[in-house]
Amino acid sequence: MKTKMNATKMVAIALLAICTIGTSTTALAEKTPNEPIELKYMGKTENQPVFQLNLNSTKDSEYYISIKDESGKVLYSEKVKGENVTRNYRFDVNEFDLSSPDFGITVEVTTAKTHKTQVFHVKSTTHVVENFEVAKL
Repeated sequence: MKTKMNATKMVAIALLAICTIGTSTTALAEKTPNEPIELKYMGKTENQPVFQLNLNSTKDSEYYISIKDESGKVLYSEKVKGENVTRNYRFDVNEFDLSSPDFGITVEVTTAKTHKTQVFHVKSTTHVVENFEVAKL
């Protein structure tokens, strides 16, 4: 009788585990973009910052992208069209200029259909972290 109850408990726990795993896998598969337009810092390539621009649209859309420096001078511009467009931009900036308080880049994305513009301002900041560890010997 005890072995029958233990077997029943094991089957119940196994079913619960399978249901839990199945639910979490389904939730991960339904990933949707948070923002229709997003700009992310991806890191550095050859000591130059790389940014990724994601244009998350479900239908074929047209965008105007303009990258400007701190004074408003256009450094780069392009017109893109499509669904879920991704562009990577690497800025040719030396380490000294990147850490300068005067450094700044503005990325403007305008939707051709609605003429709404979303603006991203990129600035570099430096933080110094100093940690101490004390151990009893």
